[in-house]
Amino acid sequence: MRAYVPTISHALPGAGTGSLCGFLLALTISATAALTASPELTIDQGHVGQEGDVSFSVLALGADPRSDFPEPRFQPAQTDDQRFRLYQDTDSIQQVRFNTFNFTVYLANAATGERGAFKYQVNGIPSGSFRDGTVRVTFHVKNGAYASAGGITMPVYNATRTDLLVVEKQTEPAKVSVSGSTLLQIRVANPADGLQIAITDVVVTESCPQCWTRITSAINEKSAVLVDPGTATNLAIDLAPNSIPALLQGAQVVRPGVAHDTLSLTVTYHSVPGGADRKQTILADIRFGPGIFGLALSLCGGLALGLIGKYLLTGKFGEEGEKPVHAILTAFVFGLIVEFVGVTLTAYGSSKLVLFGMDIDPRQLLPAFILALFVGGGTAVASRLKDFLKGRLLGSRT
Repeated sequence: MRAYVPTISHALPGAGTGSLCGFLLALTISATAALTASPELTIDQGHVGQEGDVSFSVLALGADPRSDFPEPRFQPAQTDDQRFRLYQDTDSIQQVRFNTFNFTVYLANAATGERGAFKYQVNGIPSGSFRDGTVRVTFHVKNGAYASAGGITMPVYNATRTDLLVVEKQTEPAKVSVSGSTLLQIRVANPADGLQIAITDVVVTESCPQCWTRITSAINEKSAVLVDPGTATNLAIDLAPNSIPALLQGAQVVRPGVAHDTLSLTVTYHSVPGGADRKQTILADIRFGPGIFGLALSLCGGLALGLIGKYLLTGKFGEEGEKPVHAILTAFVFGLIVEFVGVTLTAYGSSKLVLFGMDIDPRQLLPAFILALFVGGGTAVASRLKDFLKGRLLGSRT
């Protein structure tokens, strides 16, 4: 009697050659899938101080042949049992609509030393109001019946918090000389709880376009300014006024501390790494100054006109019997003293220089000219001018 040896075809009644091949193929695919299935990766919610939270969802993208993860592009972390390593790809960070962001991570098996890794896309969903910064979160890896956990510090982003730079407040308008170019320094800071900030562009808009011949900034994509957390830097703006229009603009505002022009700086920057471009507007008040040469001409002109007026009214330049040369030199010296005292008191003290009931700035052309006029003309010119103005004012009222 012949022995019965079962075969696969007997084990699968009614199965032909095609069914047998299909069974073997399915068995092979199932075995391969079991060997290459991505471990389950989850990331806990992160708390950003007391200002907000970030939730994370993870999508497995399958096996990846990458086995090299160089820093600083890839930020590494490891499970507590040192079985798995997690690498965050900072180059993959991008902010998308509805105030969310995503990035790619790779999970490598450190225990077995296998080449290749598993790739995942992580979506971050922020809530609350917090600055772009970093947060320490816990991640979990589950591979079959085996589970482990670890911690990683990763950047998080919040598009609802618009201004990341802190601008130093101006206590008074910046002084810009009309006799040359001036380098304006705008102080900005990056608070310690944020990411590094890269400033990539500065565009300046002026309120008085005719007052300037050049307003430029060297900051651009190729020459970005990096501001580390907890530090400050200066944004340098090169200013070249158009002398005559700038002086005319300044002559309309004689009160000290009042801006002659206001510059609007639109600053473009982003968090590093991975932050989206943001724009922040910074206002800078400007006050034009005539420069030493212009101020000297104004003083000389005022003294000369005052002395001529005094001579026409009294027939002499100085006191009775005083020589004209001595009187002119005396007026010149006293004019310099009055101008120096006025500039010192208004610039470095709390004193005010009041003329006709109005605060004036002796560093401007018109106030300096009027002061010199009164010094050169003395009481004769001052009294005559006062009577003239009083008559004009009374005449206008009637």
